[in-house]
Amino acid sequence: MIAAFHSTLDKKQLTALTELFNGQRVFQPEVDTNTVTALFMCRLKEPLVVCNARTLCYIFHILSEERLITPIWQAVAAKNKCFVSLNGKPISRNTLSSAKYCAINSDSPYRAYLIKSYIGILKNTK
Repeated sequence: MIAAFHSTLDKKQLTALTELFNGQRVFQPEVDTNTVTALFMCRLKEPLVVCNARTLCYIFHILSEERLITPIWQAVAAKNKCFVSLNGKPISRNTLSSAKYCAINSDSPYRAYLIKSYIGILKNTK
């Protein structure tokens, strides 16, 4: 059963990740640390509205690469209905996979560097 992201993030890291999500304008409206904590525990009261799926997927991809969340995060997100598009439609595993592919292969190298650097710093805050 795919129940959770198996996050190893502590409160300080979740706060930093919240800042990253808000700084990159991933969700609408902005999220707070309690919401991000609920996301990683798969206990959201309602799905988060995603404004930038590529950035979201890139962040989750790096978190997964750094072993801070499960490598099957796309399946977890889809199963738990964590995300919806701006028009309110649930974001599927296939959509997350496509957005991740695009983010990794065609997004700005500078922005990717910034996000990866931020996640690296976040990983070392434990």
